[in-house]
Amino acid sequence: MKCIKCNTDNKLKERTANKGRCKSCKHPITFDPKSGSGVEFTDRFFANTLAAISVNDTLFFSRGQFYYFFNARRQKARQKSFGLLGCGLLAFGIIVLIAAISNASFFITLVALALLTGGVLLLIPRIRKRLLSKQRKQITVTPDQLERWLNQWMHNNGNLAKLLPAPQTASKRADVSAEIKQYSFDRLVVCERATIAHFLIANGFHFENNCAVLSVDKYPHDLFDTVMEMLRRNPALKVYTLHDASPAGIQLPSRLAADPDWFQGSSNVQIHDLGLLPRQILDKSVFVRQAPLFGNQAASLLSGPAGASLRPEELKWLQEGNYVELESISPKVLLRVITQGIARSRVPGADDALVPVSDSRYGDGVYVFAYDSFG
Repeated sequence: MKCIKCNTDNKLKERTANKGRCKSCKHPITFDPKSGSGVEFTDRFFANTLAAISVNDTLFFSRGQFYYFFNARRQKARQKSFGLLGCGLLAFGIIVLIAAISNASFFITLVALALLTGGVLLLIPRIRKRLLSKQRKQITVTPDQLERWLNQWMHNNGNLAKLLPAPQTASKRADVSAEIKQYSFDRLVVCERATIAHFLIANGFHFENNCAVLSVDKYPHDLFDTVMEMLRRNPALKVYTLHDASPAGIQLPSRLAADPDWFQGSSNVQIHDLGLLPRQILDKSVFVRQAPLFGNQAASLLSGPAGASLRPEELKWLQEGNYVELESISPKVLLRVITQGIARSRVPGADDALVPVSDSRYGDGVYVFAYDSFG
């Protein structure tokens, strides 16, 4: 096992003799699969996962995003065994084929050809990806486990600069200069969850897109009233919603249109839904969770305009209690989804746009749907 600090290779005997530290630089080894701690991954795997989710320390991410990302990477690592299986099948097939040729057995030849074909298919990355693409992603690590591992990692390697703290509730309204209040925004992104709004703001999405970012529970609370005052000055304001694929999440656009704290009576405001909608994730390899309560809510919550726009298979999926959280999409992909969705919604005459979302690390194929409604 190589040390992540000095890259020195430490054998098990050496790691044990140095009490879990590198024999060269004495840096502590946090995760050792052979130490009896129960982990099956190494420091290098954990460090690479952190580098991947933050795109080499350029993106902030939430604990929830890391939770899903880590589970996806862990499952992906396990699926690499299919490649090893392909090698085994290929080698065994060659041996059987040689035996078949020498014995001239038609049956053995067929078996050999089948093994060779299976081995080749499993060795080709694109085909292997297709074979695994419709597998549901599985949660194999609990939040408590991952929190413990994160704490162990930070104890040995220092705090993670890009790991976001939980959104804070402000006690009073922030002071904003009168000059700044005279400005407005072209767009507003309203998130179902404060964690997603916090994530977008931390990554400077609002600056790069002249776009205010709020959550439906009015995060950031100290700026909510001021930002809404500024937004209402724009007669051509466009609003975009981001939410989970769940009964409550799908209600978000209609909720904003009917709430006096938001846009009730504002007929000039266009509200676009960027998802998630069930149609974007049906038959895709994503983290589909289940909650019976959501199934019970589906019929009553989706009887209005939002429910009328759903397809029968989407209603069925929701009534089964299925849901997908927005945090299960990796930070890099989520930022691209929002940016592309906003761009497509601005195309003249475009009533809808499907934005393909794929993450090569996850092997996902997800589509995000943007459409004008309630406007």
